[in-house]
Order: sequence, then structure tokens, then C-alpha cells
Amino acid sequence: MRISYWPSLATVGLVAMTTMVSGQATTTTTTTVTATVTGAPTATPPPLCIPEYDCSSNPKKPQAFYNSFMSCAVNAPELTGFFPGNYTLNLDLDVKNTTVYAQLWLGQSEQFFCKAPACTLTTVNDNGVIKTKWDCPTLTCTCIEPTVMCGGIPGPVITLGATINALKGPFSLTCPQGSNECDFFIGDLDGFFPTGLKMVDCDLGECIFPSEIDDSISNVDKKALSPGIIACLAILGLLILALIVVCSVAKRRQLVLSRTPYTLNTEAASLEFRNVGYTLNKDGLEILKGISGSAPAGAVLAVMGPSGAGKSTLVDILAGKNKGGKVSGQILLNGKQVHLSEIRRAVGYVDQEDTLPATQTVYEAVLFSAMMRLPEAMPIYRVHERVAEVIEMLGLTHCSNRRIGNVTTRGISGGEKRRVSIALELITRPPILILDEPTSGLDSHSAHMVVEQLCKLAQSKTTTVILTIHQPRSDIFAMFDHTLVVSKGEALYFGATNTAAAYFNRRGLVCPTNYNIADYLLDIAMDQELVAKAKSFTESGDEKVARATGAQTHANGNALARRGVNGVNNSEITRTSSEASNERAYETSVPMEEFESNSSTASLSESAPPGKKKKTIYPTSFLTQLRTIMKRNFQTLIRDRSLLVLHLAVAIVLGVFIGGLYFKVGMDLAGFQNRAGSLFFMMALLGFSSISALGAFTEVRTLYIKERSNGYYPPMPFVISTLLFDLIPLRIVPSLLMGCISYWMIGLNSTITTFFKFLLILVLFNVATAMFCLVIAAGVRKTGVASLASSIAMLFMMLFGGFLINSKQIPKALTWIQYLSMFKYGFEALAVNEIATSKLIDNIQGVAFNVPGSLILQKLFGFDLTGYWQSMIILVGLNVVMIVVFWWFVSYRLKERK
Repeated sequence: MRISYWPSLATVGLVAMTTMVSGQATTTTTTTVTATVTGAPTATPPPLCIPEYDCSSNPKKPQAFYNSFMSCAVNAPELTGFFPGNYTLNLDLDVKNTTVYAQLWLGQSEQFFCKAPACTLTTVNDNGVIKTKWDCPTLTCTCIEPTVMCGGIPGPVITLGATINALKGPFSLTCPQGSNECDFFIGDLDGFFPTGLKMVDCDLGECIFPSEIDDSISNVDKKALSPGIIACLAILGLLILALIVVCSVAKRRQLVLSRTPYTLNTEAASLEFRNVGYTLNKDGLEILKGISGSAPAGAVLAVMGPSGAGKSTLVDILAGKNKGGKVSGQILLNGKQVHLSEIRRAVGYVDQEDTLPATQTVYEAVLFSAMMRLPEAMPIYRVHERVAEVIEMLGLTHCSNRRIGNVTTRGISGGEKRRVSIALELITRPPILILDEPTSGLDSHSAHMVVEQLCKLAQSKTTTVILTIHQPRSDIFAMFDHTLVVSKGEALYFGATNTAAAYFNRRGLVCPTNYNIADYLLDIAMDQELVAKAKSFTESGDEKVARATGAQTHANGNALARRGVNGVNNSEITRTSSEASNERAYETSVPMEEFESNSSTASLSESAPPGKKKKTIYPTSFLTQLRTIMKRNFQTLIRDRSLLVLHLAVAIVLGVFIGGLYFKVGMDLAGFQNRAGSLFFMMALLGFSSISALGAFTEVRTLYIKERSNGYYPPMPFVISTLLFDLIPLRIVPSLLMGCISYWMIGLNSTITTFFKFLLILVLFNVATAMFCLVIAAGVRKTGVASLASSIAMLFMMLFGGFLINSKQIPKALTWIQYLSMFKYGFEALAVNEIATSKLIDNIQGVAFNVPGSLILQKLFGFDLTGYWQSMIILVGLNVVMIVVFWWFVSYRLKERK
């Protein structure tokens, strides 16, 4: 309802309206009455609009939202002494135009009317009393002639016509909430009314939809915050508090580690294995059949055999890797039977497949391993010295500044990648170094150089080397101290390398002249008839003793040192090793990550002495790990910028496209459809663009599993870094770009608060969909299956998002699905934010159509008009839950299993 008073014209307009009260619709229809007054009006002051939803009983009384009306009796003895009668003051409080219209009635005759523009509406707390106050700097009044007060009718000598017409203001109106009395003050009349005029028995009314009350444009000084804001502030406070606590603990841990004395490993360890067997759980296939052997401290043990003989399986078990089948046997470290976790900490393992960061240079990759695995207290210059030493040792100096590359990006060669993999493990000087096919993919010269450096390392007595090798050259074979030949999962020969030929000669298997003995051993291992012939020979007691004595004598010195292969100066090697040992005497080795034992390795450690596993200890602190991983992720993001550029470019292009497609939509029926459609379409684009998280995570998943298995870092810093470098540049920034561009082009609500609430929901929704895809990527190993699962799930979430089907019309058996849809909460929040306070105005075949957006949201979509903050909080909760699930998958499912 609106009542407008103009000079010489009073118009009362009562229109058909629908008032929503507690979710029920009540329709009140009245007749439009127009009264035109010429001369002195004598009509009774018009009644106020008081529908079933009476704003006068609202706790916010007398706050005006859009257009409020007041009618009060005026208690003014100063006036009644000259102009007897009953005075009534009608006020039209127009919040939208910040204007107050006033009419003073004496009896049934209007005396004058005033207009006060550019007012300020505030709610203040005056000594515990909440008051609504209008302050208007200017005032314009017009006295109606002829009237009693304006001298038009014979009466008292005094007339106020000139005074009233000369009023300039200021004007103020103050009404305590919960009271039916108000005070108004006119500055020009402070001589007559120094304390203002008292208004009593006030009636206040406003025709308004309840949904519009929540979006008052009044400047109200509220002490009570809405539940949504309180919840948001509480969540933000808890997050900040948790962040402060975590950072404080992490910083303290970093300081402790940085001040802890350290030393690097200086002594090799011996490894003995007895009756090691391995059987697959699925089909019961026996891969290893009771293999025994040993690698004395400082020796080089070569495991040879044809493809499929079980070499890789054996070294995996010796390194303590998680296996999917049943493992049996015993492993002794330095002659003692220990838990597998102790073995894992003592062993450095180089896998057969090179898993390296493609965007890093050789030096950066080795430095990453050093920063993660060398002690926190080690000076940074010593770290760089160690990196340079290892790179030079393996002949990688010429390519140290070249990127490693992968199958799609050209980088270093395959042989250089193999040596980089070895360098990553050599950086810590492990007591035992196990390598699976270290010469695979290398040319003969490079293979010789790698094996030679490994033998030098073993000769220095700092590392015991165990390696598998397929077909070594004769000079490479001569470098090994011990050789284990495996055939079909069984040990065909174990002993000193230089006695292998004599061992088979006694069995009638003589290596041809000028034939590589290593090749001949492989020929025997591949031919089952020759294997059977070798096994059928019965060795005498004297031969066994002689062979054992020869093996022991050979074990006392490294083969490379005794034979002086390639002219190596043994005394120089011994001296250099001694100097290095003295120089680093104060450095100690820090245990690597302790992996959980599982059922597959239980049989291997059943006879181990009882005792608790040691707590996982890393050489570096959480902050150092996080900083190092984030630095590498930043390098990857910048150097392989295709994904970042594509996301940003697509966001800008689609933002312009959406803005152009829905450019400046109106508020008619078509415009309403376009507004809702544009919001849902933006969500659909962001949701499906989040599927790119699958491929991005798949690329780093293999690298993470390898680095975690080798004890680089725990899951938490990897999870945090992954989330930061995926969510911020690839999810948050693109959604902000798309939203900022399309929002103003479409012509959505221009209120700044509404705009930022729109961006908040857009960001939360995009982060939620990205986290959903990351959870699938972490939980499903096959990329194709993960992509299919995420696409289908995204389509179902769209279906139950509230745009394609009314939430109240979903069959009861399927109702629960909508509560799992991120589209539902995102679209409901965006729709309520944009449409709830708007009005749909159209004309259909001459019939006026004026419906609040709140009514359409309730009837057409089935949305809750107060659902913005609720949906926002649910989106935040979904993000938190999926981050936790993602962390759980990364921690407990992404483990190395061989």
C-alpha cells in the first residue's frame, strides 16, 4: 500500500497484495479510491493499510523498510489555546527515497503539508532504550488556504500561514521501539516548541512481504548479529586459532631440530637373508622358493638372473617394501634379527623405474632430496656441497642445470635419469644401498662408470651395495664381490664372484673360451636342463669347506680394491675415505620414515624379538618439508603453465560469454528465467572444469608414493601443498574472474554486499567440486575409472541441484540424494541472494503481473528464503569433510605396494 499527498490532491491507493505469513499466503483485495480535493479538504484522515501481517506488532517497530505510514494524535497545548480541536499528524516514511511526508489535520480538515528530503534513518541505543530516528536537514511546508490555521476562515486574530510557509528545517522524528509515542522537532519553531511536539496513540503500518524484511536498507546500529554471521565468525575464529597452534608447535619443532647435533652415516651394515620365500595371495603362485645369502658390510652383492626369475621381488623384500603376497623367511641386519621398520630405515632403495619430477633440473631434484633427508641442523652450504659431490660422483655435472623432462617434454637422456635416481639415494649415505637394475637403459660406458662408483662407495666402508643386473659386461662382472644367480625363484649359485666359473666347471658346465662368464651364467639359468644338471651334482665335504673359505677370503676385501680395476689407486681411495670419515665424525644418521607393517610381511618378522616399533622420526621439521614441497610445486606451476593459463583464459572467455549471452536481463518473466539460468550455468561450468583436478593429481601421485616410501616426508605437508597449489590458482582465482566479469554484465543485484556474497558462494562451490574430484583421484587408482565416476556423480548432483527439478517434488525414495548435492546448496544460496529481494514485474496479455521473487523461490524452486547462510555453512562443512577424507586417502591408501 502507498498513500501519497500532493498539494490540492489526496490520493489513496489500495492495491491487491499477497502477504506471506509463516509460509502461508493470505490475499487481501480492496477497491481503489481516488479523491481529488479543491479548496479546503474536509474528509476524515485516510485509514492506514493494516493487513493480516500487521507490522505494528513486529518487534522491530517502528522501523521502516520501504514505505511506512504513521498516524498520531498531537499533544500541543500551545496550539489548542489558539486553535481548539483534535490534532492528527500523518507521516509517510519513504525509506527508498529517504524522504518524510507529513500532513497536519485539525479535526477533519488538513491544515498544511510538509516534505523533508535527504533524511538519515538510524537506530540508536539511548540509555538502554532502542530508538528509531529520522534526521532531515531541510524542510519545505505549504499552508493550505483557506484553513483555520492559515487564516482562510474568519477566526482568531493569529494566523500561522506565513510562519508555516517559511519553515526551512531541520526536522527530526524520534520513536522509541515498543512504544506508541514519538517526538518530532522543527528547528525553526524551537521558540514556540523548545522540546518539540509530543505524538501519542500512534498507529504504524507497512504493507511488506516478510522476505523483504531481511534486506532492510536502513542504516541500523545492531548489536545482535544474524546466526549465519555468528557461525561464519565462529568457524573463522576456530580456523585461525588452529592455524596459530599448529604453526607454533611446528616452529618449536623446527627450532629444536635446528639445534640438535647430527652426524651422517660413516659405517656400512651387513645384511643376511635366510630362506626368503614369496607367494602371491590371489593364485598361490610361488615366486621365490627359499633363497638365502648375505652381503657383508662394505661388499657389493650382484643378483643375476633372466627376466622373471624373481630378482626384483627379492630386493623388494630385502628393502622392506610392502608386498601384496605372503612373505616368509628371515632378514638379519648386522647379524641381528630386527623389525622390518629398522631395515627400512637403514636401506636406501633405487627402483627399476625412474620416477622423477619432470619440471625440475637435475641439481634441483637432488637438492630436494637433500633438503628433505639431511639433518635440519646441517648448514645450507654443507647441503649444497653434498649435492655437488654426488652429482660429480655420478658424472651428471654437464646436465645439472637441465630439466629432467618426461615422455611429453624433452629433457635429459634415459641413462642420465637412471643416474639421477641413484643420486637421490646416495645423498644420505645409507648403510645399505639396494638398486634394482641400475644399469638399465645405460650404454656400456655409462654402465661401467655407475658400477665403478658404486664399488668405490662400498670400498670406503660407508655403504653396502646390493644390486640386480641383467647382463653385465665381463669387466663389470669382475667388480662384484659376491654374486647370487637366481633361476625360477631358486638360488642357482651364491658365493664369491671369482669362484663362480670353477663352481660350474666341477658340475660339467664349462664356460667357452673368450665367452663372458656373466652371459654363460644367464644361459645356464635360462635352460632348465642345465639347471637340473647343476643341481644334480653332489659336492664333497672338502669342496664345500674350500668354497666357503674362498668366499670368506674374498669377502674380506672389495673386489675393485684388490684387483685395482681401471687403474684406481687403492691407497688414494683409502686415504680419501679416511679423511672424509674424520671430517664428518660429528654427523649422525637420522632415521627415515617408519612404515606400518601389514599382514603380507608378518611372517617375515614373526620370529623377530619382541619390542615396540620406534616412533616415526624425520630429519627435517614440518615447516621445512612444507616449504620445500611448496617451492617445487610453485616451480611446476610456473614452468608447466599450460593448465594454469588454460584455467584463467577459460574463466575470462566464459565470463565474457555468459555476460554477453545474458546481457542486462530485466525483471520480467524472461529475465527471471535468464537470471536463474545464468547462475546455474556458471555453477555447471565451474563444476565440470574441476574434473581437471583428476589429471593434475594423477601426475604427482606416483611421485608422492615413491618419495613417501623412501622416507622423504609424511603425508600432511604434501596434502597442504597440493591443496594450496590446486585450489588457489586453479579454482579460486578462475571463479573470481568469471564471477566479476559476468556479474555486472548480466546486471545482477548492484548492491556491494550481494556481490561479495555471490563471489563467496561461487568460490566455496568451486572448491567443493574440486575437493570432490581430488577425493576420487586419491581413492581410485585408475584415471579412466576416476574420470567416469566423477562425471556421473557431477551429473547427478546437477539433476538434484534445484533447477532441473523442484526439491519438493522429488520422490520420497530419492529425496536423500539432494542433500549430497553441492549444486543444491550453491544454487539455493545464489538464488536467494539474488532473487529473494527482487520483484517480478510483467504484463501478460494486458494483465499486470507483479510477484515478489521470494514467492517464486518458495513455490517454483522450493527454496528456503533464509537459506543463504545455511547453505554457505553447509558448503564450508562439505569442504572440511572432503579435505579430511582426502587426507585419509593420501595417508592410508596411497602407499607403495609391490
